[in-house]
Amino acid sequence: MNKKRAIFLLIFAGIAIYSLSLFNGFVWDDEEQVVNNTLVHTIANLPSFFTGSTFNTGGTGTLMGIYYKPLMSFFFALIYTFFGPQAFFFHLFQVGIHILNSVLVFWLFRSFLVYLERSKNSKLKTSAPADPPSSRWNDWLAFSLALLFLVHPIQVEAVVYVSALQDVLFFCFGMLSLRAIAKNQNNLRLFLLPAILFLLSLFSKETAAVLILLTLVFVLLFKKGKLLFSALAAGGAVLIYAFLRFVVAKVFFFHQDFSPIMQAPLPQRLLSIPKIIFVYLKTFFFPDRLAIAQHWVVVNPNFPDFFGPLAFDFLFFAVLVVCGIWLYQHSLKAFKTYLFFFLWFVFGLVLHLQLFPLDLTLAERWFYLPLVGLLGMLGIVVYSLKCKKVLVLLLLACALPLATRAISRTTDWKNGLTLFSRDIAISHDVFDLENNYGVELFRAGQYDEAKAHFEKSTAVAPNWWTNWNNLGASLEREGNLISAAQDYQKAIANGDYYLAYENYAGILAKQEKYEEAKEFLENKALPKFPLNYNLQQMYLYVKFKLQPPSDQK
Repeated sequence: MNKKRAIFLLIFAGIAIYSLSLFNGFVWDDEEQVVNNTLVHTIANLPSFFTGSTFNTGGTGTLMGIYYKPLMSFFFALIYTFFGPQAFFFHLFQVGIHILNSVLVFWLFRSFLVYLERSKNSKLKTSAPADPPSSRWNDWLAFSLALLFLVHPIQVEAVVYVSALQDVLFFCFGMLSLRAIAKNQNNLRLFLLPAILFLLSLFSKETAAVLILLTLVFVLLFKKGKLLFSALAAGGAVLIYAFLRFVVAKVFFFHQDFSPIMQAPLPQRLLSIPKIIFVYLKTFFFPDRLAIAQHWVVVNPNFPDFFGPLAFDFLFFAVLVVCGIWLYQHSLKAFKTYLFFFLWFVFGLVLHLQLFPLDLTLAERWFYLPLVGLLGMLGIVVYSLKCKKVLVLLLLACALPLATRAISRTTDWKNGLTLFSRDIAISHDVFDLENNYGVELFRAGQYDEAKAHFEKSTAVAPNWWTNWNNLGASLEREGNLISAAQDYQKAIANGDYYLAYENYAGILAKQEKYEEAKEFLENKALPKFPLNYNLQQMYLYVKFKLQPPSDQK
C-alpha cells in the first residue's frame, strides 16, 4: 500500500462513518457555547475571544468559564459568520479535522516504522529493494493503526460534539508542529513555524502542553541536534500563551464546586484513579457502554470500584513493562520508539486522572491523545513479532465492528432528547444529565416528567444554578409563583445565572411587583448584564407600568 492510497482510504472511511453525524443538531453545551452565545455569532468580536473563556454570559459583554480556548471561539465565529446557526457546517468542519488527524497519525506511525526498517537493514548491511514486501506490510500496519484511531467509538464524542472542537483542534496543530520539527532543517527561521503551531495548539486547549512536552521528548530521543531550537519554539509559545491567558484574559486555574469530583478531597480523588484508568481501558477494548456526563466518585475502597480495577491496571502496565524489556533485549531503537509511545500514553492519561480536579470524572473525548500512545505501543510490538502479517490482518478485521459501533453511537448524538434519554440509563443520578434530560422533556411537552428530573438534579447538586432555574420555570408554569421565585433566587445566589435574573424579573412583573422589579433590574440585573436584551426590554416594560395610567399610551 502506498501513501496516497492509504490517505484516500482514510478519507473515504471517515466520510462513510461520520456522514450521518453531519445532520445532527446542537446538543449539551452547544447551546451556551454556540447557539445562545452572541459573541461568537460574528468574527468582528475576535478580540473578545482572547480576553475571556468560551461560555455565553447573557449580556456581560465577555465570555466566561474555567478554560482558555480562544481558537475554538474563533472557529465558531468564522463558521457562524458564513453559515449562521446551521449545525451541519460545524459538524462538517469537525469531522474534516478528525480525518486530517488520522492522516497525521498515519504519517507518525509510518515514519517510525520506516525508521525501524532502515535501522534493521543498516544493521544487516543489506541494500533493500525500493519497495520490499516488508515495507509494504509496514505501510499496512501504519494504515491499520491510523484506521483504528479514526473509527474507534471512543472517538465519537470528540468528533460529533461541537463543543468538543478543541480536542481535535489542539491535536491537529500539535501534530503539525511535531511534523514540522521532524522535517525542518536545524535553523532558527524554520523553527518559527513550529512555534506558531505550538501556540495555536495551546490556544485550542490547555492539553497542548502535553503534546509540546512529548515533542521535546521526541527531539531528545531521536533528534538531539534540534533540541535548542525546539526548546526555543516551545518556550516562546508557552510565554505568549501565559501572558495572554493570565495577564490579559485573567483566566486562572480554578474550579467550581458543583461537580462531585471537584468537591472530593485529594485522597478521595486518588481512590478514583484505578477505576478511571480501568474504564478508559475497558472502553478501548470493549466500547459497549459509551456515555457522557460521568460524575461518579469512588468513596470506599471496595473490590468492584477499587481493588478490582487496581489489579487490572497493575496487570496491564506489567504487560507493557514486559513488552518494553523484551524490545530492549532485541532492538534498542525499537525500544526507544516504544518508550516514546509509552510516555505519550502515560502523559496523556495523567493529565486526566484528577490529580487536579476537572469538571468531569472522565470523558471519552479526553482519551483522544492517549489513544495514539496506546496504538503506537501496539504497533511497535506487532512490527517486532514474526507473525506481523497475521496481526495486521487482525487489526484490520477489528476495524469493522468498531466502525459499526461508532456509526451507532453517532446516531445517539442526533439531538438532546435522543442522547440524554439513552445515556441516563448508564450514567445514573448525574446532576447535569438529569437537568438536561428534563429540559428536553419540558420542550417536548412532558412537563411532569421534566419536573421530576429537575427535582432530582437539585437534590444531587444543590450548589448548582441551572437546575434551580429550570425547576423554577417548571413551577412557574404550574402557577406556583412563590416557589418559582425562591428557586430563581437560589440560582442567582449559586451562580449569577443570567436566565435566572431574566426569569426572576419576569415573575416580579407577573406578580405586579413593579417597584421591586425596577429596583432589582436597576441595582442588580442590568449592572451585571448591561447588554442583555431581555432584561433591557423588561426594564422598559416595568417603567411603563409604573407610569400614571394617563401616560400609558
